[in-house]
Formats: sequence, C-alpha cells, structure tokens
Amino acid sequence: MNTFWKFQAAAAALLLAAACSIIPESEPVQLLDPQLPSPSAAGQSVAWTLNVTRPESDPARDSSRVLVRTGEGRLQVHATARWVAAAPELLRTRLVRYLRDSQRIAQVSAGAAGMDRTLALDLRAFELVETDDGRLEAEIRLEARLYDSRSAELMARQLFQARRAIGGAGAAEIVDGFESVFGEVIPALADWLSD
Repeated sequence: MNTFWKFQAAAAALLLAAACSIIPESEPVQLLDPQLPSPSAAGQSVAWTLNVTRPESDPARDSSRVLVRTGEGRLQVHATARWVAAAPELLRTRLVRYLRDSQRIAQVSAGAAGMDRTLALDLRAFELVETDDGRLEAEIRLEARLYDSRSAELMARQLFQARRAIGGAGAAEIVDGFESVFGEVIPALADWLSD
C-alpha cells in the first residue's frame, strides 16, 4: 500500500512537470502610472473652494484595464498592462494634485462637502485608439460641469479632449502617450476653472 501511494505521487509529480513545460509562460502584468510635471504656482488664486467629484464613466472605463478601440470600433483589453487605479480615480487624482500644486484655487478637495463649487466630470474616452493605418493613439475625452454647491445651479460646461500618436503598444509608449494627453487636457481644464 505504501509503495502504491509513492508510485501515485511520483506519477502526479511527473505529470505536473510535463504540463508545466508545454504551457507557455505569460508575461507579467505591468502597472502604468502616467504623471504630469508640476505646474508653476499661480500668482494669485481665486477665492472660492472646489470639490472634485468622482468622474462618471461607463462600466468598461470604470476599471484599471487599459482599453484599446480597434479599427472596427470594438473595445479590447491590453493583455499585459493595467492602470494603477481605475481610470476615473486616476484622472481625478491627477487633476486634484495639479490644481493644488498650481495654487489656482483657494482650496481643492476630492469628495469633501462644504465647498463653494462642485466639479462634475463625465469621462467619455480613456483609451488607446487604433487608426485606419494601424497606428495607435492615446485619447482622453471628458465633459466638465461646474456647479454652485449651495444652489446646485449649473455655472459652466465644457468638453475637453486630446489625442496623441504613440510609438507602440509597450508600457513605456502607453505611459508617454497618456502623459502627453494628460498634459494637454488637465492644464486646459485648470485654466477654464480659474478664468
């Protein structure tokens, strides 16, 4: 009986070793964290305070998956790359930090009550786009709505978007592309808020 179990264990180990050699190794998932350069501090900030709510988005974009829109208009998921946070959270974090660092607004918060104004964002695109000639572009498109927090009156509305070609589908190229579109959309949004 003891010999039987030893034989079974040896056979199972041999089978596992053989299976491991024919199953291809998958590439490790890389976490992508696009950054913005620190803005120069504004000479004078506006006196009101701002709450930035969590951006709205559809379920596909409300995740940490890196999406690729194919030439046929289908969304696919990049196999080996993920954002460090869900796309709406990543966008809000970059925007809040940029506004705080630029000192354009007296006080900026992510989700706090009691602020003078509220910024609501609708994240409509946050993805790589495959062009007709097979190249890739990084794209961000969002609608911004600024409300008076006390009356809930809509004060202003604006669409912001940027799209930049990237050199390939590798992690470094994706980060560079999104840093470029962040670098266009977020300063433009900050300018719009503080005008």
